[in-house]
Amino acid sequence: MKKLFAKVNWLMMVKLGALSSLLGMCLIHSATGQRPASPPYASDQPLKEPTIFGAGVISTGDDESHPAFTPDGRTLYFLKNTPDFSHWTIVVSRFERGRWSEPEVAPFSGQYSDADPFITPDGQRFFFISTRPVDGKRKEDNDIWVMEKNGAGWGAPRHLGPRINSEANEWFPTVANNGALYFGSERKGGRGSADIWRSPLAQGGYGAAENLG
Repeated sequence: MKKLFAKVNWLMMVKLGALSSLLGMCLIHSATGQRPASPPYASDQPLKEPTIFGAGVISTGDDESHPAFTPDGRTLYFLKNTPDFSHWTIVVSRFERGRWSEPEVAPFSGQYSDADPFITPDGQRFFFISTRPVDGKRKEDNDIWVMEKNGAGWGAPRHLGPRINSEANEWFPTVANNGALYFGSERKGGRGSADIWRSPLAQGGYGAAENLG
């Protein structure tokens, strides 16, 4: 039963991770009224079938998932997972001189399980989930964290607090044009094992999360 649950949970993560990436592109389109500029490695013709992305560098014999691109398409953050999915690390690769660089552990990741990266369409905020401690207290569940753009890098990760995070797992942070945060959560009060919740952007932070039903 545990293996079955793990498999179902993993499939849900993959599907929602892909949905988050797609939603990010849609948000750019709706915000600007035009499609974002094509990255330099894009195909000028429709692909007739699925193609391995960055074969041998991004996509390898390891388990990789949850890609998140910067708005210019030249920097890619994604997960490197252990074979048993017991630890997730966010790595980064950059498109330079016509190829993707060898992925490196992102400066803010590696010590704790970090996953589900999401970069806002304006490139100014980076959301992810993590098991890292909160106020010095060890965490067993995943909480949502955010970083602000700081020059060429990112500022220190900031915990989003109790209006967003609960004692259960939170997953898949995604931000809409109006600033509202959509995310998955296994908290009490839901209708399934992991529901979608929404928290509106309010003055000084986020409002109380509501279940989407």
